[in-house]
Amino acid sequence: MKKILGLIIFIILIICAMNINFGNRVFNVETPSKIFIDLNNNFIFDEKDPVIISNLYYINQNTDFNKYPVLKSLTDDEKFFLEYKAKETSDNLLKNRFVKVKDGDIQINNQSYYKLMLNSKFAFNDDIITQKELTDNVKSLNLDDYVILNLKNRKYHKLNCNLGRKSAKYKIVKLSDIKNTADACKTCHIQAKKQVFASNKKTTGIINKKENFFGENIKIFFLDLNKTFKPDNSCRENACKTLKEEINNAKETIDFAVYGINNQPQILNALIKAHNRGVKIRRVYDYSEKKYYEDNDKLDEIIKTFKTDENYDKTKDAALMHNKYFIFDNKKVWTGSSNISSTDLSGFNSNYTILLDSKQTAQKYKEDFEQMYNGVFHKSKNKSNPEFIQINPETRIKPMFSPQDNIIFSEIIPLIKSAKKYIYMPAFFITYKSMEEALTEAHLKGVEVKIISDATNAHTKYTIHKNLRKAGIKVKTENYAGKMHSKTIIVDDKYTIIGSMNFTRSGNSKNDENMLLIENSEIAKFMRSTFMYLWKKIPEKYETYDPKAESTESIGSCFDGIDNDFDDKTDMEDEGCFYKKK
Repeated sequence: MKKILGLIIFIILIICAMNINFGNRVFNVETPSKIFIDLNNNFIFDEKDPVIISNLYYINQNTDFNKYPVLKSLTDDEKFFLEYKAKETSDNLLKNRFVKVKDGDIQINNQSYYKLMLNSKFAFNDDIITQKELTDNVKSLNLDDYVILNLKNRKYHKLNCNLGRKSAKYKIVKLSDIKNTADACKTCHIQAKKQVFASNKKTTGIINKKENFFGENIKIFFLDLNKTFKPDNSCRENACKTLKEEINNAKETIDFAVYGINNQPQILNALIKAHNRGVKIRRVYDYSEKKYYEDNDKLDEIIKTFKTDENYDKTKDAALMHNKYFIFDNKKVWTGSSNISSTDLSGFNSNYTILLDSKQTAQKYKEDFEQMYNGVFHKSKNKSNPEFIQINPETRIKPMFSPQDNIIFSEIIPLIKSAKKYIYMPAFFITYKSMEEALTEAHLKGVEVKIISDATNAHTKYTIHKNLRKAGIKVKTENYAGKMHSKTIIVDDKYTIIGSMNFTRSGNSKNDENMLLIENSEIAKFMRSTFMYLWKKIPEKYETYDPKAESTESIGSCFDGIDNDFDDKTDMEDEGCFYKKK
């Protein structure tokens, strides 16, 4: 027993000696720059002896962001995250450690606490480099991966959730580390859908009209992705209503070439009724998409006059019949970027459609249709020789078709090069290097170039939008549940391009597509107003950062029933939506 007691005393003496040799114990880390140390080693907490680390700063509620302009770009979530991580880093470095104080700095195992904090990139000094390192550090992180974990009830919250921030005791952790052992906060996760709709109501009203009429023979419809957060098959949007009305009013013929038809019962029923009353209906659609567009089979059983590109060898050339147009009684054309689906005709995706009452235009579309109906698809088609058609005194249009007309090189790039004032593009996908060069050249000449990109495609390896940003061109990535599905260009309050073709190599050189080049000042101004409406809706931070298509960044995407980023995970199953496995 005496031997054991002697050993204990010896150990205590060793520890005391170590305390004396290795410095002073840290009592408390109040903030990263206010640390309380037992300077006289009397084990008494003395508030009169704080150590202030000079020239070391961290983000907090008292930070003067006017003094540090580099930090102004930080969002509220980023500021909150940085403040927490600075305190956490300080705690890990100092709490209950023995340190030395030398020249106003704390030494931890002969390392400078000041330098360790700066190296962590959660603290900064007056040097603009360390400020930039801090902002670059947080921008490089995906904050959607982090949540606030209430340590008492084991519920996790979004970083912007007040319930989480007001927790008596919490930690910021990666969701992947705790999602099997904690529950989601119902207020900020399960019920977030209500918040999405509520916040959206506050931001409406920049434009009042979703469609515009330009004389008796032109109607343009704008489908607005920021007001519809779930696909809908009710045909309540005017673009869909107009299509149904034209089907119902057709007297003799309806020829249409569409990618496919899916979950649009009113359009399906209108076509069947038209067939039953004796209207001659012929249809062309893409064979490879037959499984996705399930209504194709329903129409096939009733209306036998249809053709697909089934016999085209897609193993050698993966081309699509990607058109979206109808021809009514050989005198009207309905076309644009909208598929006949619950995602496009509902306004869930952003699209433009147009109705033209013009026999000459209908004839050009019929020439394209007849080739496909007779089994000639894709690269086998004959050129259409595009030329302007005078629709009314104020309007000329030029119908163009892919792949035979080489639209990007023969029409689009020359249009971009002719721009004097501005080029605005709400576009699903841009991949062509030649377009990148033309847009950059226009920008360098002083033309204002603005582009709205789709969030899904912004994360593919083919997109050129990052190169455009590097060239100084403003590119915003949309942050809504639906897709920026438009394929549109607006130039100088004079020209507008609308149609089905994405600005890609496949769209230009392989797929069956149609586009319209419209020369009309009032139409261009209307299109410009819708573009700027969408532009203002998208936060400025998405000019430099691409939100994920299925995440809390993209409004409504976690509650729309759609696999927005095509990773086979939908809504709360997707990591971006803070899913907790059961």
